[in-house]
Amino acid sequence: MFSFKLGLKNLTRQKRRNVITILVIAFAFFGYLFMDSVMGGIEEMSFSNIKNYDTGNIQVVHPEYWKDREKLPLENLIYINQDIVDSIKNLDGVLGVSPELRFKANLNNGIDEVAVLGLGISSEQYNEVFATQNYIIEGSMFSTGESKAVIGVKLAELMDLKVNDYITLLVRTKEDTFNTIDVEISGLLNAPNPMINNGVVFVPLDIAQQGLNVGDGVSLLALKTASGDEDKIAKVLMDSFKNKDLDLKAYSWRESAESVIAFSTAKKGGAGTILSVVLLIGMIGIVNNVILSALERTAEIGMMKALGMREWEIVFVFM
Repeated sequence: MFSFKLGLKNLTRQKRRNVITILVIAFAFFGYLFMDSVMGGIEEMSFSNIKNYDTGNIQVVHPEYWKDREKLPLENLIYINQDIVDSIKNLDGVLGVSPELRFKANLNNGIDEVAVLGLGISSEQYNEVFATQNYIIEGSMFSTGESKAVIGVKLAELMDLKVNDYITLLVRTKEDTFNTIDVEISGLLNAPNPMINNGVVFVPLDIAQQGLNVGDGVSLLALKTASGDEDKIAKVLMDSFKNKDLDLKAYSWRESAESVIAFSTAKKGGAGTILSVVLLIGMIGIVNNVILSALERTAEIGMMKALGMREWEIVFVFM
């Protein structure tokens, strides 16, 4: 008890120094907690954007297409029927199935031209998997069979387009011949995913299939599942495809977003280094305060030893 009281008196001896040390330590821990929370929030938001606006929770793809998916090929497509879609949708934990046909295109407004990602979708099924339709700020989503399109507001601003304007998508068919898809803009959207706002054109799936001459082919099936069930459902799907002798594979959103996850991990590593430096500053402040207190009180330490205090008791007074 005596050592504890003596330690409290030691804190009030150099008030300014102790206050500065306390502030440095508080800043170090506040900075650590703040940065850790911000980085965690950014990561969670990034992953949520991927699942809700790009990949879904699981993607069913032909394995050869998966290898070249960044090139948006029109080979190794999935030729499906409604029975396959229904069998997947009826699995426990699967909340929605959306067929997609992804293709390269050049958007032409009659004056200028820009490269975009074309996305052929069935709007009703797409809405079961993705939240994009919630961010249409003008106009509306198209229906199957309509020669209409939905684009992001940033792309519309870039190309000076508005609802009810007509655009032409210049594409290459499966046979590598040129073709055009003429559509009317039915809606503009402003989604949290910048890629959708800046460079994606949504068109009806049947219109895209006709323009690309791929029959009933689709690039992939995007699935929405209950949170946390991706790996379990992917395994069930893989077993089902194997039993039915289907050359298909199920990939979770993590496999689709490997580059984003790697970048996020690298950012967390960099942030961890910065936070370590901040905490080191706090530790140096503590050590500095203890050393200065000890150097200023060398005579008192000798007196305390002479009075019979043990070394650990003297250390306790300073700590």
